[in-house]
Amino acid sequence: MKGVNWRQLRLNAWQRRIFVGLAVAVTSQLYLSLWAEGFRVSTASVVYPLLLVIMMRDSHRPDTGVVTCLCVIAVRVMLSVARGTELAAALLIEYPGGIYYLCYDALLCLQLPDRRTAVPVTLWRTAFVCDLLSNLLNLALSSRMDLHPLGKELVPLMGVAMGRSLAAAVILYGFWHYRQLLMKEEHEQRYRQLYLMTAELKTELYFLKKDSEDMEAVMANAYRLYERLNSQQDQEELTALALSIARDVHEVKKDNLRIARGIEAEVAGDYDGENISLSDLLNILEVSTWQMLSSQRADIRLECHHQGDVPIRTHYRVLSILKNLVTNAVEAIMSDKGRGLVQVDCTVEGDELLLQVKDNGPGISERAEKMLFQVGYSTKFDPETGNINRGVGLPAVQYIVEELGGRIQVQSKSGQGACFRVALPLSAVTGGSQ
Repeated sequence: MKGVNWRQLRLNAWQRRIFVGLAVAVTSQLYLSLWAEGFRVSTASVVYPLLLVIMMRDSHRPDTGVVTCLCVIAVRVMLSVARGTELAAALLIEYPGGIYYLCYDALLCLQLPDRRTAVPVTLWRTAFVCDLLSNLLNLALSSRMDLHPLGKELVPLMGVAMGRSLAAAVILYGFWHYRQLLMKEEHEQRYRQLYLMTAELKTELYFLKKDSEDMEAVMANAYRLYERLNSQQDQEELTALALSIARDVHEVKKDNLRIARGIEAEVAGDYDGENISLSDLLNILEVSTWQMLSSQRADIRLECHHQGDVPIRTHYRVLSILKNLVTNAVEAIMSDKGRGLVQVDCTVEGDELLLQVKDNGPGISERAEKMLFQVGYSTKFDPETGNINRGVGLPAVQYIVEELGGRIQVQSKSGQGACFRVALPLSAVTGGSQ
């Protein structure tokens, strides 16, 4: 098991050893005195194995045991002297307690060379052996090597060792389980971010490929112009210019395709050929939109609903459609009153998947509605900075919808919000599997 990243706390190995020693010395003051003078049953015996496994996971020698031994003896002797005990007498009484922790760490190093593998069951078994043997040594030293009490108190010592080692194992299991939950949450967050980034890159890929087709048409027209000018002997300069344009466009097209192939290779993931449920897509959409709204402190609510949780094969494209439409709605609301509601409804009707994104923003004027799907057109203009949106979100949506064989409609009136409806063939988005 991997422990806490103590490097982030800027503690080196010796600082951690001193921390463990002081923590054990303090917690060892919560104890019961049993059997012999100086022999204590304390809570430190539960704390100690946890600190050794979590903080000192790289340790292979009982260095921490030495430091802890000295800290425990020093603290106990100082307290005893403060209560009026002679220094020599205090040392004689308290040193077995320090030896207990040194013995414990030495036995742990022998039984558990790699503390990263300390699962709760392994820790319980190891801690039981360490606790019992160290307690036997402690009791022997506390009773001045009178071995008579050892046989009589063996069963109670085994019970104490069993209870403390079990408590340590349970606490470690709780720590391990909590850490697993944090790692799972972090993994899911990274997955969502990676998935969203991949979806956006794939959307850009569609435009790169479309641009390649447009460049092909420009190159063909330039070459036809070259052929026509070439037939006129007195147009040599224009002929050379037309040929140069055709060659330049061809080179740009090659570079464009090279970039597209590079991006395509990078974003080709394990989920390309798999289905993702519609509910999971909406969950990813909700989380990513919430993160965007939180970062901008926008008072906008997103509600997602679906009827029929179908498996989506073309999940990257469907998510791109929804995300672009939701982002467009959010930006429209923020450009107006800054607060509002965006509703996403997904239903299966017959052989179609219907997607609807509706908002209560400022709406779209009749003139703007006619130009919504033109690349470069945007209604998002910031008069303070002069920045204007690049205007490819809605054209990207239309391009993907048409590529899937669907259709898109917009219904809006100025001041009354907007509603985008997308109908996609169910067979195209599910790959034939339902």
